[in-house]
Amino acid sequence: MKTELFDFGFSAGSALDIGLARSSNQDRVICRPELGFFAVSDGMGGLAQGGETSEIISEVLPGIVEGIAHEMRGGKADAERYGTVLASRVRLVSDNIYDTVNTVSIEFGATLSCVWLIGKAAIFVNLGDSRGYMLPRYRRYLKQITEDHNVAGELVRLGELTKAEAREHPSSSRLTGFVGMPTPALPDIFIEPVAPGDRLLLCSDGLHGMLYDDEIRRVMRSGVGPDAIGKRLVLAANERGGRDNISAVYIKIEKERSVK
Repeated sequence: MKTELFDFGFSAGSALDIGLARSSNQDRVICRPELGFFAVSDGMGGLAQGGETSEIISEVLPGIVEGIAHEMRGGKADAERYGTVLASRVRLVSDNIYDTVNTVSIEFGATLSCVWLIGKAAIFVNLGDSRGYMLPRYRRYLKQITEDHNVAGELVRLGELTKAEAREHPSSSRLTGFVGMPTPALPDIFIEPVAPGDRLLLCSDGLHGMLYDDEIRRVMRSGVGPDAIGKRLVLAANERGGRDNISAVYIKIEKERSVK
């Protein structure tokens, strides 16, 4: 796949599964390869409208991205500019949800982790604990790009917990940032240079909470197609217990787009 805004080709696949312990699926996956845009959203468990929030995100975000691309058409594909605008629009979506339905009590809420391929970079924007990863072509280790917006993640950044300890810590389920949070929402932006052979992954905690990074890395390097990688990740998470809904989007960066 190629787009006007991204300097490389890419292939992408996704998987979405209810898991083994839930009665409904509140995860959503957004795949718009013609825009170079992908996302996962996980409705917050325990909220009356968690699943509806992730559904709202999946319905409105593609149109927002299309609008940004139209507004900025003709200019340089500057990743920082695109990232700043995307994050500001995500903030508006979150603040609008809060101002409309969450001011009395929090009933609507969902995580969001998305990536937009622009120029020679991948722009990650996130709120919550769904993650964005990168597996560079020549590196042995999976790199977590996004930061978890939960209490356990804050304790890791303060040096009070290790990443391994945070996996099972009770505070890992207490989100400090999410779509629908009290205003103003402050989504993170991470801009990562990419090159052919690099691999990217977006996933909900139903995947990264079941599998260690090294296990995810091995599946990402398994040499099968993008959709098959997504299915293998889901299968592995379910084999570990499948305690939550599972969503994943896998992207492989390919050769540079030819310019005529």
